Amino acid sequence: MEVTATVLWIMALLLFGSVASAVTAKRRSACAKLSFAITTVASVLMAGLAAQALLSPSGSLGGSLFRIPILESEAAFGLDGLGAIFLLIIAVLGFVAALYSIGYITHPHYAGESLARYYPFFFVFLLGMVGVTVAWDLFIFLVFWEVMTLASYFLVIFERENRTSLRAGFKYFVMTHIATACLIAAFVILRLKGDSFGFAAARGALSEILSGGGILAHGFLLLLFVGFATKAAIFPLGDWLPDAHPAAPSPISCLLSGVMIKIGVYGILRTFLWIAPSHPMISTWGGVIAFFGALSLFVGTMEALAQHDAKRLLAFHSMGQMGYIFLGVGIGLAFLRVSPALSAIGFIGGIYHLVNHACFKGLLFLNAGSTLLRTGTRELDRMGGLSRMMPLTAVTAVIASFAIAGIPPLNGFGSKWMLYQVSLFSGLQAPVYLLYGIAAIFISAVTLASFIKFLGASYFGQPSTNVSARGDGICEVPASMQAAQVILAIACVLFGVLPFLVVGPIHQALSAARPGLFPEASLLFSGPLAGINIQLGEGISSIWSPLPILLGLIVCLLIPFFIYRASGASVRKVTPWVCGEVHRPDEVRYQASGFYLTFRSLAAPVVGRARAAGFYPRWPSIRARWLAPVRTVFNFDFIYDVIVSALMKSIGWVSRVHSGYPQVYVLYMAAGLVVAVVLLYTLH
Repeated sequence: MEVTATVLWIMALLLFGSVASAVTAKRRSACAKLSFAITTVASVLMAGLAAQALLSPSGSLGGSLFRIPILESEAAFGLDGLGAIFLLIIAVLGFVAALYSIGYITHPHYAGESLARYYPFFFVFLLGMVGVTVAWDLFIFLVFWEVMTLASYFLVIFERENRTSLRAGFKYFVMTHIATACLIAAFVILRLKGDSFGFAAARGALSEILSGGGILAHGFLLLLFVGFATKAAIFPLGDWLPDAHPAAPSPISCLLSGVMIKIGVYGILRTFLWIAPSHPMISTWGGVIAFFGALSLFVGTMEALAQHDAKRLLAFHSMGQMGYIFLGVGIGLAFLRVSPALSAIGFIGGIYHLVNHACFKGLLFLNAGSTLLRTGTRELDRMGGLSRMMPLTAVTAVIASFAIAGIPPLNGFGSKWMLYQVSLFSGLQAPVYLLYGIAAIFISAVTLASFIKFLGASYFGQPSTNVSARGDGICEVPASMQAAQVILAIACVLFGVLPFLVVGPIHQALSAARPGLFPEASLLFSGPLAGINIQLGEGISSIWSPLPILLGLIVCLLIPFFIYRASGASVRKVTPWVCGEVHRPDEVRYQASGFYLTFRSLAAPVVGRARAAGFYPRWPSIRARWLAPVRTVFNFDFIYDVIVSALMKSIGWVSRVHSGYPQVYVLYMAAGLVVAVVLLYTLH
């Protein structure tokens, strides 16, 4: 009962915070500080409870509070290793969001909005997420799932006079409740097959469903997948996310992306791994989850590359990064019965990236909120040069951007590296996973390109007319907002340099879920705390040592710095040469809309929705393409027309090949070399 008592204390604190913030809403500063204090106490209790669960030898803690006889349900709360990891994320991100909100939500930008529509729902939102992670009964799980969804809906439409926010909220409400309906249907099926809504009964019922096979089993797993993948914002089920994230206040966007969409992954892991037995059908659906993960990471990131709205860009990247997580979890499920070592690496890589994503994506949304308050806009084209006015925000934005792009030694690289490894090794048994791994590596480069645009257009380069007009009004954000950003930036560095701080607890949680199935940590990994050496079979398969790389990077930066200081060279500032003419600042600065035009044009057929926004040329419709040959047949000169058309197209293709750029010809040479090597290898 100790765990249940602590859970009740946490929930009572959050409910008290909801009431207290509603009462003190008119005193904005006092309300924000009181809410932060209550959130801090609740977060400390959450962290302590999570640590207790992770250190428990049994791997799980829990107890029952009361029964609901009519439904054969009980208010059972517990916490195991999996729930502890998610509860820690809620604790840290909740604390950071409350700290950031002190300066953010009381800013004059939100002077017309009542805090009675912010903090009460903020606490209920946290309550719902905590309840989902500690509920050990499917009915109670659904109750808290709905509490989480409704509270987040009201936070998305916080700016109720903004019609865009209302439309985004309505879309979010409808799509997430369709997903909830799928979960209700799935849980009702489990209840009909079992004798209660408890997790133990659900395990037996799910085993019976899977043993029966057929349409019912696949339909049941489809309901679970749709319900959880929609909340996780996996493409194409997460279409609500690019609208909801920009509409919500930035601290809420931090929680939506950093925590709430992760609850969908929690649902997948809890049902497909913790509750479900080892069955070939689960492995099959692991392949489905991995496929949608690869699809989401590709489409979401490509969509992000076309965005000029800072928060919308980040929202599409959430869809893309969740794809990485689903890829790892899917591979883990697919190889659960075939190769426990590969399965463990897949799960660990996916959950490790989940923790990392909570850190760097939460930080990026806070960065976007800071620039919004100072510039009054989310449009990247109307920013620029902010690093000189907001240096700390700029530094943390660089750390978060490099982390999400997978730049070593930050945390994003460590988890992506593990996902690359498991994709490539699993590709030796099923080649499709090799394609997923190649796509993941390519998209990581696209992510870097996207965040070079994000940083270059907002923090570096020349200020836009909008920034210049605000003058001294643009300065660093208040101390509470700076502190929140620094906390997450430190986490991005710490979890990258010392990966076993995260990898160790994840492995422990997996081992508790399936005792005796996964290899011991010493058999999977070797090396010091500041590194990960993966072992699959005999010997080390791959090595990642971030600390030596970090030290080498620091040395390489210090050497030119000392050389520069020793030279004593003077610095001369001059006005940039603009061809001897007077131009407006926006005419000579590199704007976000100018990045990667050629690449975006080539990607237009893949990224259809961006083409609808006007960024890409519109291709002829499919109908016109199909009807064109039919019309040609009834033309007396069709043979002449077909021949001439084919010749003109081939000539045009050849002319496009000769672009005149040396880099393109070098690329042709490299491609030709690869083809020659493949042919020699094939003919050998």
